[in-house]
Amino acid sequence: MQKTLSAELKKVTKDRVRFEITKENYEAFCNAVGLYKKDFIETLKKSEADHKVGRITKRKSLLEIIKKA
Repeated sequence: MQKTLSAELKKVTKDRVRFEITKENYEAFCNAVGLYKKDFIETLKKSEADHKVGRITKRKSLLEIIKKA
């Protein structure tokens, strides 16, 4: 069953949105956006290994990565 999450919108500007969730909703939020998925965890592990050996690419935006996929 899917849980409804509530968040308080704190600030909106042209380039940014800031919202807050409660500590109680944090785990549900992470699950909802896919931070616990096996593929995501494996990607983080590979990224950490690359970082440790110096393979780093500077990015201005996540859109750069999404457009390459």
